[in-house]
This record gives sequence, C-alpha cells and structure tokens, in this order.
Amino acid sequence: MQKNLYPLESDHLLRAFCMAAFFLAALLASPADAANCTMHQGAVVKQLAFQIPSSFTVPRDAPIGTVIYESAPITNSAQDTPAFTCTGAFRWGLVNSVGGIPPAATKVDMPIGNTGLAWGLVYDNKKSTPAPLPAASLGIQQVADTYTFVSTSFSLRIRKIGPVAPGAAVEAGLLGYVNMNDEFNVFIVRTSTKASVTAQSCRTPDVIVQMGDRNRVGQFKGVGTSLAPVNFSINLNECPSGISKVSYLLKPNTQILDAAQSVVALDAESVAKGVGLQVLDQNGKPAVLNEKIAFSEYDKAGGNFSIPLKAAYRQTAPVVGAGTANSSLTFVMSYE
Repeated sequence: MQKNLYPLESDHLLRAFCMAAFFLAALLASPADAANCTMHQGAVVKQLAFQIPSSFTVPRDAPIGTVIYESAPITNSAQDTPAFTCTGAFRWGLVNSVGGIPPAATKVDMPIGNTGLAWGLVYDNKKSTPAPLPAASLGIQQVADTYTFVSTSFSLRIRKIGPVAPGAAVEAGLLGYVNMNDEFNVFIVRTSTKASVTAQSCRTPDVIVQMGDRNRVGQFKGVGTSLAPVNFSINLNECPSGISKVSYLLKPNTQILDAAQSVVALDAESVAKGVGLQVLDQNGKPAVLNEKIAFSEYDKAGGNFSIPLKAAYRQTAPVVGAGTANSSLTFVMSYE
C-alpha cells in the first residue's frame, strides 16, 4: 500500500508517514526488537558532498559566531532519501568527525580541530524557518513515527568560534554525519575540496614622530600649557576588500599623567623633567586612550588609509628641565 507523506508541524523537522501506517507497524513489531529506530529495507545512507571554494577570508577580529561561508542547499529527492521508523521518542542531530563535541551553549557548531572554525548544517523542511542542526547528543527530539527526508534540504555553514589559527583550513573529505538516536547515520557530510582560511587585516607600519630639536624650556607658559603640536598618522596600507569596520586603540607604554588631557609620561631613558607627551586627534582635542575607536573614514572596498593624529609636549610640573624627551604608545588595530 502506498503511504502518503506529510510534513510534521511545530518543532518536528523531519517528514513523517501517516500515523495509521505507524500504528500498523507497531502492532506487528516483536517485543524482542531492541532498537528504537530502524532503517527501511533498501534505504541507503546518503552522501551530502558540498563543493566549497578553495579559500575563505574573514576579518581578523570578526566577532565570534560570524558566518564565514554558507553553501547552496542540497535538496533530497524521493529516489535517494533515507527512510526509517522509530518505535519511541528519539533524538537526532550531528556527529562531528573532525573535532570535539560542542557545549550546550554552542551546540550547532561542530569544531574543526583547533582552527577556531566550526562546521554545521542548516536544515530546511520547507514548512518552518531553516535552522541549524544541533549535535546529536543535544539533538532535536521527535516522537515515534515513520520518517523520510523527501524535498528537505541541507546547507553547509562555516562559522568562526575563536581566534582563527595560522594556516587554518577546512580539509577535503569527511566532516561528520547526521545521526538518528545514536543508532545509525542517515547522511554522510563531506567536502570535495580543501579550503584555506585567511584572517584579513591591513598592513600597519610602525610610526616614528619627529618632535623636532627646536623645543625650548622657555616656550612653556606654566603647568598645563603645550608647545605647538606635530602632525602624524597611523597608516593602513593594502587593506583588502571585505573588512567592514576598522577600529584602533591607543595604549600608552608609560604612565598616564592626565587622562582628561591625554598626557602620558616620558620613558625612563628621557632626561627632560616636568614634561609629558600629549596625544591629540586631528582636530586638536585630547585623543581617547585605552578605548577602541572606530575609524569612520574606512571604506570596506579596501585600499590605503591614514588615521590623522597630533602630538605635543605639555608642561606637567612648575619646573621644566631640559634634555631628551621620548615616550611611546602602542596602537592596537581591530578588523571586523
């Protein structure tokens, strides 16, 4: 007798045969049947072989959870879809063959070794919003019934789950399985090609600010006064396309003497006394220290850019002593 198919409602992500057919199968089942779920005779485990690009790029500091890649869906036909029956409630989901089991908080991300990347499958049953499958041990719970995957589809998703390791790659071959109740697999998940992963950033050369050799003690007018500022820039060179946001943080390598005015102390090798170095933005206002600042002039198309800043000597004590006056800051770039 031909059995009609219909999609399950609510949280059910598989497709079920009619309940009447299941009840008939249940009546015929032997009490000796130990397995909760069984594949139908002639049903085969289907391969989900995803064609992926040979390389992926991701901004170096992209947030955890950023989707790096999502494939076109592979749709299951009536001719090659697995079918099975379960005599009791069961769970189904992913088994990872290239890394560990994810924790409950990130149960849809299957770690790819120690690369900082994870793979997952987005499942679409054509009845509800497509959703990622969790690990089988934390999987979707279904009721007893007979199921198939006709007309449903899977997409492969690669996400960032940590700092991307140097040389990170998604190797060609087996990633894992779609498993039913820890009893058998219904799909094999694999990739056809190896994909290398590159963390994107700009080239940022060191900056040396020449403060000049004509600064005179007598030019200061008292505590809180500054000499003429010197312009300098943080250069962002050879920025690739695909980075949507660039931020920078100015981290002093010496003590902050006046946070409100962005004045930092001279280094230990300096001879001058009663003087600090003030860092200013392009408008001459005190620059923000130790906080991430978005660079508003950045264009995600990429290219070369510069962040304009200024530096000035500032009197910090009633008496100023002459001598070398050096200081330093580290600029920390973030790319998202």
